[in-house]
Amino acid sequence: MNETADRPLLAAVRERLSAIGGELRELAAARWELARLEIESDLRSLVRLAIFWSLAAAALLTALPLAAAALAEALDGRLGIGRPGWLLILAAVLLVMSLSGGYCAWRRFRRRFTGLRETLEELREDLVWLKGDRK
Repeated sequence: MNETADRPLLAAVRERLSAIGGELRELAAARWELARLEIESDLRSLVRLAIFWSLAAAALLTALPLAAAALAEALDGRLGIGRPGWLLILAAVLLVMSLSGGYCAWRRFRRRFTGLRETLEELREDLVWLKGDRK
């Protein structure tokens, strides 16, 4: 009983606030680390996507039109289609192939991109915890 009388009136409140402050600092540090790791992962994924698109574009712009022109020359007159017709057909095939390749790369990127999903979920949970602690 004597020990309680010697303690200041708000000592328990100060101790509790100090403990909460320490928990909040640890929580903020953990959330920052999670956000940093997610951002680094997403940037690596974005760099891989950019590299793939660059390589695909370079290949499309150099090798495929030359191959299509050569093939159109070889097919000239076959099936009653002249060289311009074959060039149009082959251009359409190349266009479909390049668009589908870019679309597949985009889908893979979107599937692997987290966009701070876990960090935002953790922050929502922390907000619920903080609201519950004040009651």
